[in-house]
Amino acid sequence: MIDALREELREAGVVDTHYHVGPELIRRRYDVKSLADAAVPFGATLVLKNHTYPTTPLAALARARFGAQFLGGVVLNQYVGGLNPQAVEGARSGNRADVGNESADRTPFVVWMPTVHAQSHLRVHGFSFDPRWAGCCTHGEKHEQSSNGRTATAEEPVIVFDELGRPAPKLIATLEAMVHNRCILATGHLHADEVMKLVPLALEMGIHRVILTHPHYSSIKLADEAQKVLARRPEVFIEHCFAVHTQDGVPLRAYAEAIRITGPEQVLLSTDFGQWSSDPFPDGTIRYAAELGELVRGTVSRADFIAMFSSNGRRALGLD
Repeated sequence: MIDALREELREAGVVDTHYHVGPELIRRRYDVKSLADAAVPFGATLVLKNHTYPTTPLAALARARFGAQFLGGVVLNQYVGGLNPQAVEGARSGNRADVGNESADRTPFVVWMPTVHAQSHLRVHGFSFDPRWAGCCTHGEKHEQSSNGRTATAEEPVIVFDELGRPAPKLIATLEAMVHNRCILATGHLHADEVMKLVPLALEMGIHRVILTHPHYSSIKLADEAQKVLARRPEVFIEHCFAVHTQDGVPLRAYAEAIRITGPEQVLLSTDFGQWSSDPFPDGTIRYAAELGELVRGTVSRADFIAMFSSNGRRALGLD
């Protein structure tokens, strides 16, 4: 059964819109070369994520040197200046496989709103980097320090909307830079209230694709009905990540119920893996498909189920 599922996913062309790569402040399972070694034989397309610096150069290197179908991006945490149009331009500058060419590739890249420095993330967790991401702890333990030893008081949040719900001063300029560079917006670890403000604003400004980052995560909690409302727009996709189940304890039945409510057409099933303790690629994707597949059997067609791991991602990234 697992072998048949592996082949089915391989033939469909897995697209994982959320895969972590190191080096980073915490240890990761892969660098870009070892991840390419795992992904290329499977024919997968991966979007590389790192909380501290842009991954566009890593993805471009992998495309040029390793034959990997990797896309990059940048997360608007404090490490790149938070809401910072220049961070978007900087990520674009690294998005070229040919270093002798002054023009960036046309390969899409993703810009995530703040994650570990989102105001909601710091409020809920009390720290930026969760020690569980490094594989040192188990779900349910309380941690008072981040894995690099800094306490919560040292973490400055990136403000996206002020207390009155108004856009922060640099949000508009940052979104304008994204429109100019044809970036894909991902909502990061913003709270549901912020997501509900951000998405309509971004679409109105001309952002052509939006990914709702793992909406069941504890600092987000975007209700299923809200996901459905936002995904009525064809530009908006909902990303359910396996790691939010395996590390954060959200039951897969919550994903199955969300898919029942929203429908599968705009859903992306990604792993959010790359942690030291997570399954290697592609085993994590195959396990995710096996476990969730049992829960949606009879409510989602097989074609639609496989599309959530593959062709939906190509549409979301503009690769179709």
